[in-house]
Amino acid sequence: MLARQHTAVRVTRYNRRMVSEPNIVLASESQRRREIIQALDAAVEIVPSRIDERPASPDEQAEDYVASIATDKAGAVASNGHSEALVIGADTSVVLEGKILGKPVDEAEARVMLTALRGRSHRVVTGVTVSRDGAAVSSVTSSDVAMREYSEDEMEAYIESGEPFDKAGGYAIQDPVFAPVSALSGCYLNVVGFPLCEVKRLIAEVGVDVRLKQDWRAPERCPSNCPVRVANEGAVT
Repeated sequence: MLARQHTAVRVTRYNRRMVSEPNIVLASESQRRREIIQALDAAVEIVPSRIDERPASPDEQAEDYVASIATDKAGAVASNGHSEALVIGADTSVVLEGKILGKPVDEAEARVMLTALRGRSHRVVTGVTVSRDGAAVSSVTSSDVAMREYSEDEMEAYIESGEPFDKAGGYAIQDPVFAPVSALSGCYLNVVGFPLCEVKRLIAEVGVDVRLKQDWRAPERCPSNCPVRVANEGAVT
């Protein structure tokens, strides 16, 4: 199964001189991304992009779509007074049989999505763009996810809780009560919405040296060969 995929990494221009104390800006309103980025041993400013996310066009590939939206988010924040900062944008979509599932807008749409996903496998793709000094690099991470056969009552309780409405596909893999995922192949944090291994790699690609906090621990569901997990566990030992 496909565990991770990188699409057309775009590079324009950047200074290769490594910087160890960068001004990092996260262009996101997502609480999950805000939490995950705290693993970096650096000060991070949260500046939501406030862009109107366009829908994917009928013939657009999911990987191209999330990369485009991530770039739009980073670009919007960079051009609004943060051009010299290291700006990170990200976007996540659930892909079921080639169809892109975004965030449900109401209970009816959440019910349709969760019903379609139940007991089936799908992909989760996250595009990440890192910009600095007028340059940008991007990549896409893909993970394969299998959903369990949750009951109607479980699904309705989850919808009633309000949890589906800010999440691609209407679910959170990390939810301890609904716990919708039965199996995962690939990056766990990608499914949460922020593949930290790719974020860290792209940051290094634009010439910035950022390490993980010494007290940060990789989630148990991260693959054993995940670069940030290996680095994290190596630092602990």
